Amino acid sequence: MKRILNTLLIIFIISGSAFSQDDEELQTLFMDAEYFYLYENFDKALPLYLQIYQKDPNNANVNYRIGMCYLHLPNEKGQKTLSIPYLERASKDITTSYSEGSYHERKAPDEALFYLGNGYRYAHQFDKAIEIYKQFIEMLDVGDIFYIEYVEREIQSCYNASELLRLPVELDAESFGDQINSPAQIENCPVVSQDEKTIVFTQGKNNNFSPDIDLGVINHDYTMDNLYFSQKVDGKWTTPVNITKDINATKRTVPVTISADGSHLYVVSDDNDDGNIYVCELKKGEWQPMKKLNKYINTKSWESHASITIDGKTLYFTSDRKGGFGGLDIYKSILDPVTGDWSAPVNLGPTINTPFDEETPFILEDGKTMYFSSQGHYSMGGFDIFHSTLIGDNQWSSPLNIGYPINTVGNDLFYLPKSNGEYAFFPLNNNDRVNIGNNDIYRIKVSPPETNKTEIILKGTVTTADNRSELPEDFKIFLIDSLSKDTLGRLLADKYSGLYNAEVSSGNFRIDYRGSGYKLHVERLFIPKIYTRTEIVINVELIPIEVSKGEYIVIRNLFYDYGKFDLKRESQIELEKLLKIMQQNPSIYVEIVGHTDSKSSATFNKKLSEQRARSAIDYLVEKGISSERFVAKAMGEDDPVAINENNDGSDNPDGRSLNRRVEIKLLNADPSLVVVEQIVVPDNLLVRGKRDMKYTILIAESKTKLDNSTFTTEKIISGDKDKLMKRLETRTYSKGFIYYVGEYTEKSEAIKDLNKLISFGFPESEIISENDLNVRYPAAQQVVQNQVDNSTFDLDNDIYTIQIKALKTPINLAEFKNLKNIKTYIGKDGYYRFTVGEYIGYNEAKKEIQKIIDLGYPDAFVVNVKKYMKN
Repeated sequence: MKRILNTLLIIFIISGSAFSQDDEELQTLFMDAEYFYLYENFDKALPLYLQIYQKDPNNANVNYRIGMCYLHLPNEKGQKTLSIPYLERASKDITTSYSEGSYHERKAPDEALFYLGNGYRYAHQFDKAIEIYKQFIEMLDVGDIFYIEYVEREIQSCYNASELLRLPVELDAESFGDQINSPAQIENCPVVSQDEKTIVFTQGKNNNFSPDIDLGVINHDYTMDNLYFSQKVDGKWTTPVNITKDINATKRTVPVTISADGSHLYVVSDDNDDGNIYVCELKKGEWQPMKKLNKYINTKSWESHASITIDGKTLYFTSDRKGGFGGLDIYKSILDPVTGDWSAPVNLGPTINTPFDEETPFILEDGKTMYFSSQGHYSMGGFDIFHSTLIGDNQWSSPLNIGYPINTVGNDLFYLPKSNGEYAFFPLNNNDRVNIGNNDIYRIKVSPPETNKTEIILKGTVTTADNRSELPEDFKIFLIDSLSKDTLGRLLADKYSGLYNAEVSSGNFRIDYRGSGYKLHVERLFIPKIYTRTEIVINVELIPIEVSKGEYIVIRNLFYDYGKFDLKRESQIELEKLLKIMQQNPSIYVEIVGHTDSKSSATFNKKLSEQRARSAIDYLVEKGISSERFVAKAMGEDDPVAINENNDGSDNPDGRSLNRRVEIKLLNADPSLVVVEQIVVPDNLLVRGKRDMKYTILIAESKTKLDNSTFTTEKIISGDKDKLMKRLETRTYSKGFIYYVGEYTEKSEAIKDLNKLISFGFPESEIISENDLNVRYPAAQQVVQNQVDNSTFDLDNDIYTIQIKALKTPINLAEFKNLKNIKTYIGKDGYYRFTVGEYIGYNEAKKEIQKIIDLGYPDAFVVNVKKYMKN
């Protein structure tokens, strides 16, 4: 969204605004509704928006807000599907420059399409949902890799949901009763002792684990729910006691697990947007203040959940710390018998953890079977609940979806299994379930199919990471008994579609997927004797042997129209993924190989393949990647992957289209840098509500500095308006100047000031997070400091250093704990630049740069010391 203001008009004439200036009642209604909306009080915001809708039904923004309120309300009597007509109207009038909170905004944001897809999915109209999701993807910028992959996952979830709804499991749900569940409150996060005589749970107006799927959490500053404690005496639960103050929970805190004897309660507390795990002890019937677990468990990253084994010696927990597979991962820590404290944790690996979030793990009494929620795997939407069994040392079986209607198209979390999984305690929401109250705690049992069949259908799809159009000729699937090591059968997959299926019974299996040119893929499958579903889906992606050796990674091929070398949209998306990898891994070099079909002459095709390779390289060079990191090859028509002609000599257009391609290979001998599937998650988009941001109101931007009189007219300086404008701040950035007002911890706090500024004559004012402000308007010095003119320096004999940080104010050098001999240079621009090391020649310094980056300084770069002397 760009707003270049060369001249700022003081007299503001509203044209086609949502409300007239005289209609203060509607303006007040709107501002009140926005306040409730941004604090996620959707039940209070909805009637206010509906009042506005009665007078202005064509206002797309109001339709959007109404639809969003319905989506976030409990799904009693299918309320979520009431969002559909409003979001349909909103989606017909959308904008990419949406001004949130402004009563002049009549259009809806483009993400209204995404939420319309969610509405269709709640209504089980999966075909419509898929169509809308695809429309939304087409609107996204090719650089929005996270959004694109996020929505692609939701599309796949729709296909999965269609399958899972076809074979529902039998669900018996029994409420905990009025002593625990309150009709006016939301009960959640139950943890229950081994003898099932102690329970701790949350109760309040909020839902600590929302059943709704959202592109981002709207607001994270909930009024915290209270923690309650109850014990079963003579077969009945005692009146729950509020223990929030007893454990000294002053910030948002939730129970996550409890020891087998009920004496130690583990909770997660939001410590200023830093989730940490604590433990509380029950002494003489009273809970003691919580104590923080050690640094191996708690980091500066977000720790969101924990589960302890029955013997108290192993802790499973979730964290989004660096080094994982993406988002929240599940880790395991063992209690050190010598120190009596938790040891360094181990990631459970890619069988369990996906590039998306894993949450709320619970380990059964057997210490081997784990239930957890995941946004990845074979999910039907949002978080689904899966179970997996530990087989041998650190080998987990393929996670199995526990089925519908335990899992729904919304988020399903905090499934607490008991008696080795025979039943569970579960805060059932009414996403998709009949006769279920509003987030009450239930004891549920899932019954086996009535047919009592022992045979279960195992099916799935096999694809290849290099996007081949068919599987290798010798590809086979071997089903092996894990105990006897006997091969029970050989399965065939369709050569072109990759589909396979077979009948299996209960047991412990190893499944080998073998094909020439690809790394052996192994899945481990454990099916209990009593299994509640009749189908198991395992989808597999084969990795080329070159990738497994770390020689290079084959990214998705780029395809072209006949005779052309213009990049298609889908090709730009793949290049954006590659851009992120190259930015994150400076040591990676890339081989770009251009190909053509057999049409035209060999000379023409050779030249065309070179142009295709060059188009991909040019795209990345324009994005800031050095041209020295590329190797280009032009293969012409010499290396087809498909036939150009049929056996009878006739043309085969489909085959030729596959041959018109560019292959991208990452040249690297270190397999630890195979990160092609990794997803980088922006802050404002974390589900779990982890945030560390403040907001301001952006008023204007200009290529040239605006005169102060622009902001000090008689109209503006009158009354309390002067107080607001005195908070005006100016910042230079790489292309000019920006002007903004205020600092707010929540968007809702900025609503009133935003609308004041609009009435003052600044119609394009918008609320923006400080993080987004810094990304959109990078500081000028950040651009300049990386532009080193090596032409004036001696690359071989000059002294070079590595700059690790530049700040406006000085800091204590002790903060650089893992570095020695830090130097500080103060520039004429007032910035303090901190460097480490001195090296003779540019190349000597360059050898050390990766070590510095790995120590936690991702912005480090090599600079000639003379540059600081010039400053």
